[in-house]
Amino acid sequence: MTQPNKPSVDLGIVGVGGAQNSWLREFLPEEGLYAAQLYQDIRDSDPIVGGVFLALESMFRRVKWREAPADDSPEAAAWALFLAECRADMSHTWPGFMAEVLSMLVHGWSYFEVVYKIRRGPDQQDARYRSQYADGRVGWRKFAHRPQRTLSRWEHDGDGGIQGLWQSASGRPVFIPIQRALHFRTTEAGGHPEGRSLLVNARRAYRFQSRLEEFEAVGVERDLAGIPHVEVPVELLSPTATPEQQATLRVIEEVAAGVRRDERAYILMPSSQYVVTEFDEKTGKETYKALPTGYKFSLLTSGGTRAHDTDKIIRRYSHRIAASLLATFLLLGGSEGRGAQALSSDLTELFELAGTGILDGIAEVINRFAVGNLMRVNGVPPELWPRLEHGGLSSAALQELITQVGSLMNAGAITHDPNLERTLREKLGLPEQEEAT
Repeated sequence: MTQPNKPSVDLGIVGVGGAQNSWLREFLPEEGLYAAQLYQDIRDSDPIVGGVFLALESMFRRVKWREAPADDSPEAAAWALFLAECRADMSHTWPGFMAEVLSMLVHGWSYFEVVYKIRRGPDQQDARYRSQYADGRVGWRKFAHRPQRTLSRWEHDGDGGIQGLWQSASGRPVFIPIQRALHFRTTEAGGHPEGRSLLVNARRAYRFQSRLEEFEAVGVERDLAGIPHVEVPVELLSPTATPEQQATLRVIEEVAAGVRRDERAYILMPSSQYVVTEFDEKTGKETYKALPTGYKFSLLTSGGTRAHDTDKIIRRYSHRIAASLLATFLLLGGSEGRGAQALSSDLTELFELAGTGILDGIAEVINRFAVGNLMRVNGVPPELWPRLEHGGLSSAALQELITQVGSLMNAGAITHDPNLERTLREKLGLPEQEEAT
């Protein structure tokens, strides 16, 4: 039996003329549609993973973006203003777009179709021409997200380059060429179109953790409620039972299994026997006869305590999941009760550094394939093309740092010196102080 997501010629993984694509890697089940479903389930069900991505989304939504002109000339400033107009003139908000881009962290990639419009004013009924501006230029209408679960296959050329994506929409495949798309990936190593999900290293721990949680819940429920124990006449369990007896047994099984709602479990066995003493008047002797008790229902309870501390084991896997996402600071303090402030600060800074690297990659894709194409269709010379630049991820933390340092300096607890200034400039992302000549 073949696996539906395994790379093959039909999936466009082998190029024209049978040349093998350069990005072809060892097959993993966690690719394609199966991967989209698996990673989305982890994202939506695990509290640690959900907390990490909620933190990331909140941080990315607060990032400020600015249009940087190519130079100091008035023409360059005018095209930077035009870029700002196009960004604000789309049918969706920029923070909303960034939240959808972050789906690449879950799946390893995200794909957007760039839809353009001609700016003919706000009174146009047709969305292809409706805009806040009426200068006739080409602007962005929207960056339409193509969800990972709608992927049908990737299209490649003979050299292994990505030509586009086939999307399953309304039962028919739709091709979205790469020239009209924004293709975000967590990594481009090997040219793989699906990148590498941040949850790859967490999937094994998640599987063990989720199974242990289910076993723990079922075990507790069984200890509290017990397992139904039903005794029936032995004739009902006999291979030669009549149809009426078999029907009676099925009804009993349904009733017993329905006693517990989460895991249907019960024990069905022949009924026990009791001894009846009878006196034979002819012989004057007593005889003993074993008779079945008939039907009997009871609950079996646990015979003792568990040998394993499931809570400790589950927390171990939770730590592994958090560590795979550089987010172990979420487990410090609070629920653990023994958080270290210095360690939390170091881990938070590492988390923010990783987020800054992700932002750099997002900005590069937007500038190369969204801003560049927008300027090209409007006939702007390449030397005047503006760029989108992102701000820092931790503005609130930096503001808190400035406030604390200012309070300490006003109180005389610390004094100004070159080391302090150098540290603050580094934290604030400011250039180094020029040496006096």
